[in-house]
Amino acid sequence: MHRPTRTAAVVAGAVLGITTLVAPAASASEGSSGHHRAGHTILRADLMGSMPNGPTIAMVKPGQLPWVVDEGMARVRSDGRVRVRVEGLVIPAMGTPGPVKSISASVVCNGMVVGTTMTAPLDMEGDARLDGMVWLPKMCDMPMVLVNPNGNAGAYIAATGL
Repeated sequence: MHRPTRTAAVVAGAVLGITTLVAPAASASEGSSGHHRAGHTILRADLMGSMPNGPTIAMVKPGQLPWVVDEGMARVRSDGRVRVRVEGLVIPAMGTPGPVKSISASVVCNGMVVGTTMTAPLDMEGDARLDGMVWLPKMCDMPMVLVNPNGNAGAYIAATGL
């Protein structure tokens, strides 16, 4: 029967000790930077239409008419990419978006609007596909997306978190 030498036992113990110390440090480092790695999703949420008496969010007021959304989703990534998809974003009394021909998206972080995308066309059925970019702060607590009519960042007609 082969018995380990004292040197082999010391080396094995040292390797085990180093592995025990390095592994948690590596995973802690990965975890703390994981929120900021490029493309990490910080928000993925459904969109809801706004109501005239709805809340003012980050100093942005709801539109003057009620809006509904058949289907809508917003996604924000840590590198600033913003994606909005809406189907049936309309004024219920009209069944169309009325005078709204385009939308933009404002991203809210830490209770403030931190950026607004360029506009994307909104068709007569209320369907739109928006892919844009905004600058994001290092920490984006309580992220939200506000959908703005005709690029007017002072109003929203749909939002996440309503």
